Amino acid sequence: MIHLLRHHEIDFVRWQACLRKAPEPLVYLQAWYLEVVCAGRWEALVERQGEEYVSLFPLPVKKWLGRKKVYQPLFTQQLGLVITPESQHRAVEEYLALLPDRYAQVHYQMPVPPASLNLSPPWAWRERPNYELSLAPAYALLLQNYSTNLKRNLKAAAKNGLVVAPATSITPLLRLFQETKGKELPGLKARHYQRLAKLYQRAAQEGVGEVWEVRAQNNLLAAAFILRTTHRVTFLFGASSPEGRQKKAMAFLLDQLVQQEAGSGKTFDFEGSEVPGVANFYASFGAQPVKYVSLSCQSKPFALQWTSTVSTFLARHLR
Repeated sequence: MIHLLRHHEIDFVRWQACLRKAPEPLVYLQAWYLEVVCAGRWEALVERQGEEYVSLFPLPVKKWLGRKKVYQPLFTQQLGLVITPESQHRAVEEYLALLPDRYAQVHYQMPVPPASLNLSPPWAWRERPNYELSLAPAYALLLQNYSTNLKRNLKAAAKNGLVVAPATSITPLLRLFQETKGKELPGLKARHYQRLAKLYQRAAQEGVGEVWEVRAQNNLLAAAFILRTTHRVTFLFGASSPEGRQKKAMAFLLDQLVQQEAGSGKTFDFEGSEVPGVANFYASFGAQPVKYVSLSCQSKPFALQWTSTVSTFLARHLR
């Protein structure tokens, strides 16, 4: 049976035990991750068998016009349904059907289900592209699939005296972003940077969060916050200076990260983009588009025009 659990009712130990039984769960589904990005405000649909959780469907929540809405948190590309071999309720439609009567609005992103999604109004959805690269082959084979332009840029970058090294703080990366891309995103406030810093701190504690920097003569040219888990390396957040862009520092950094995990069987997750130039950059590494679904729904008594949240706006423009 599927139960709706409020935040205080969720047993994090059982949640994590369920994730360990699931096939390659995304890092965004970890309880500690949800705690940070949702600031402790999330609920969940959970299938229980006895005292165990066997299916999970996390629901970040906020108050809207006196009622709760489900939203997609910033720095969380996808959530969705987690199933295990013991799951009896395995269709995502079963979980989504429970939401319109309980929440005034829903905006939710998740992997494309194995079977075609079967939803009717008030649901609306569209597919969005992620970009993923299999790291099963050795680096020499991965390099063969790099675009000619990327290979040329990497050769040029190697001549620029670039040094890639891990960092012990995310502060220089955040400062670099604020001084560059952040100026184009007025919706990104101090609290969002603070939350990202907290996410890095917690991810580092969990042994999955890393910041890597590219410098030339100790001048920061580019940096990236990545999440390195058992099955996946996720490029969560990055920034480049004007000099870094000129010297192809981000391409150099990402190539170094690919080299580190080549042959591991992991997936390098670029997190995708709908900006053609960025999508082409990811594709130049041989990454393939992998679709995920962006869903929205408004319950009838609250059928006001859907307005984009800061999370959805920044998801389109951040990368």
